[in-house]
Amino acid sequence: MLRQKVWVSPISEQSKLTWVQYLNSKNIVQLEHQRTDKIFVSSLDNPDFWFWINVDGDKNWEYNILK
Repeated sequence: MLRQKVWVSPISEQSKLTWVQYLNSKNIVQLEHQRTDKIFVSSLDNPDFWFWINVDGDKNWEYNILK
């Protein structure tokens, strides 16, 4: 089964730095795991870099799961 892609956009200064350093300024990441309160994603270019995003009101990231 193919893993879903997620569009992310950094909000905080910390997430903007992460976006540049680890995501190569790309807005698409791969969905690794989804819970009711969080999603777990990984970088396409750097699959060893993973992070969690809170489903409701994350202070660092906006996201949208792509269909």
